[in-house]
Amino acid sequence: MLKLNPLNAALLAALCAPAFAQTEAATPETDDIVVSLQAAAPVTSAATLVKAAPTVAENRARSYQGWLTKLGTPYANQLGTGNGAGVTVGVVDSGLQLTHPTLKGQVLATYNAFTGSTDVTDQIGHGTHVSGLIAGSLANGSLTQGVAPGAKLVMAKVFQTGSADSLTIQRGIDWTVNVQKAPIVSLSLGSNALSLQTPIQNAVTKGTLITAALGNDGFTNRASWPAEFAKATWAKGQIIAVGAVDANNKRASFSNVDPTLANWTVYAPGVNVASSYSVPSMQNAYVYMSGTSMATPIVAGQAALIKSNWNFLTAPDLAQVIFQSATRLCSTTLTAAACAARTTADPVYGWGVVNIGASLQPIGSLNVGTRTGTVVNFAGTALASAKGGKASGLKGVNATAVDKFNRGFVVNLATTTTGTAGTGTAIPAATSTTAATKGVNFSAEYSQIGNPADHPSATDSAAPLKLARMSYRFADDRGAGFGFGTGGTAGQYFGLDATGSTPLNLGSESSRFNAPYFAMAESATHLGYSSTLDDGIVLRWGVMTQAASSPVAARSLATVELQKQMGNMTGVLTLGQLQETNSVLGLAGSGALALQAQGRTTFMTLAGSLPVAPKTTLSAMATLGLTAGYDNSAASLIEGASGSQTAAWSLGLARKDVWRNGDRLGLTLAMPLKTISGSLQVYSAVSQSQVDGSLQYASQAVSLAPSGTERDLELSYATPLRIGGKLSVLSQLRLQPGHDAEAPTQFGLGLRYVRALK
Repeated sequence: MLKLNPLNAALLAALCAPAFAQTEAATPETDDIVVSLQAAAPVTSAATLVKAAPTVAENRARSYQGWLTKLGTPYANQLGTGNGAGVTVGVVDSGLQLTHPTLKGQVLATYNAFTGSTDVTDQIGHGTHVSGLIAGSLANGSLTQGVAPGAKLVMAKVFQTGSADSLTIQRGIDWTVNVQKAPIVSLSLGSNALSLQTPIQNAVTKGTLITAALGNDGFTNRASWPAEFAKATWAKGQIIAVGAVDANNKRASFSNVDPTLANWTVYAPGVNVASSYSVPSMQNAYVYMSGTSMATPIVAGQAALIKSNWNFLTAPDLAQVIFQSATRLCSTTLTAAACAARTTADPVYGWGVVNIGASLQPIGSLNVGTRTGTVVNFAGTALASAKGGKASGLKGVNATAVDKFNRGFVVNLATTTTGTAGTGTAIPAATSTTAATKGVNFSAEYSQIGNPADHPSATDSAAPLKLARMSYRFADDRGAGFGFGTGGTAGQYFGLDATGSTPLNLGSESSRFNAPYFAMAESATHLGYSSTLDDGIVLRWGVMTQAASSPVAARSLATVELQKQMGNMTGVLTLGQLQETNSVLGLAGSGALALQAQGRTTFMTLAGSLPVAPKTTLSAMATLGLTAGYDNSAASLIEGASGSQTAAWSLGLARKDVWRNGDRLGLTLAMPLKTISGSLQVYSAVSQSQVDGSLQYASQAVSLAPSGTERDLELSYATPLRIGGKLSVLSQLRLQPGHDAEAPTQFGLGLRYVRALK
């Protein structure tokens, strides 16, 4: 004879609390469950954090069933259709109340193993309680719910009282496996004698996952059957032995232990567990019950959730996902950190207490496949957006990555992208020296290394200095000359800014009135030559080179410039070509978005300045760049890109001697460099077959244009000080910074003091 594991007629009153009153007040749930990645199929949301929004009914249920939150069980809006839908769980027990609010509509088929009929009226309440923990639904006003409310149940009634013979139970198991073909069967029953091997072996052969209770005898060296079968070779890892823990994650005193089953054991809440309940004298009830019988259906429900999202997983894979995602518990004196990192099963707790939330997250590394068949680890994947703004099309591009069990997870590529347009004006701290003679202009900036405290014998002025930026230019009486510099100072030789007629620019970016492509080579060394033609046109040409040093890409720029004085107006036409290695206007990636390509951008910039009042000059700049298309040679989701266009413009007023001799006031309105056309080609897995787990790939064209248009308003002022040196102030207002329509407005304020060293 077999007995139900936690329950017999005498034990019922001791293990069950009174039924819930329908009017009992619920305590609102205050903690949100957060899911960072969701299954690729059928869930299609991105890999960003998903904020939980539980319903009133869910909050009420969790006030009775706090373990749902403790085990990281997602709320309904987080699970979507991956809530157990499409999965059938077989329950071999004492029957159930079909009309119970928790179970109404949740049962597909029933079987009475005694009579062969469909009558599964529950005489002792056990089966109703167990069933509610697996697939209980809140749809009909239930006070409690199950782990997998979208799953369906098939119930085989094998108990009239607290015990039944093995042949009856065998008929029930065979019905769930052979007739109903349930992929998961929950067995909250057990015996102290080896039995039921034949139906359990048949279930394993049919590919069924079985969750079996360890038993409630308090043994420390053996468990009940059929849980004991888990260690048999023929079990093939398809039997999970389930023990019970209390609210403090300690083994319940009644829960059996078998160290030889450790590799196939997990624990779940089994003390004072609330669920549905029904006996002939008490219908539509809810009670608290204790036992490994309560822990076992929780694990069955977890398996249903996993299979609902990845139907192709085999029974051994389902078990391994549950084992490897469990929260480690240790019976030894290991520290908490050492216990959490344990990679072997504990002799008492096995793999620990189940973690439902973690079992729905990736286990091991996430990998993506490329068109070439290369598999790339998604770890370390990042994409720095181009200077022209973050590609708005990336928001709609999802890629499917798989974990060690080939489970697909959707990753939105926009979440891997960082902007490169800057977050505000940066004012470098530097000490500067400037010298000027006829035809010569020289400037250098030094950064102080350390501080006097690091050098006890040094004074402030004697502290070590490091050359940060330097610029030198020379012109003879015939208009010929040359210039060179380091640290991205090309704007002091090329462009309208070199004429001194534009508003001040104190930021780390190049002048608003020079070709913005110069700023791509932010730390370049430049060399230029100039000559004056017969008609007074100044011709300049030169090169800028920047060596690769993480995170700076190798870049070079060649430019030709014509400057013409037309009365009081000065005009500058700049033509150039920017060459980049593994970067295209700042777009650069790593990991699954690695970029190995040569970027080539040809540009034209027209700038000019005109005096509009005494000591006041109006300046303007407009530029257009054409970037050639390219193919990506890296093992990456990015295949390449079409040709693209970028543009920028600025207007400014500069006035000298505003409040005192030598001061300068400037106002600038500008649109920084923006991508206005072009597309990126992305080839990635977009869905996963629920039949065999294969991935389906597609190529997607992603617009490189950003979602908004940045407008910058800058007010600058510089004045000499009586104590020596010059103080400069810059305030900046940025609307839609980074050309991101959703970005909040930014305001920046910077100060800079420069004094010549003697």
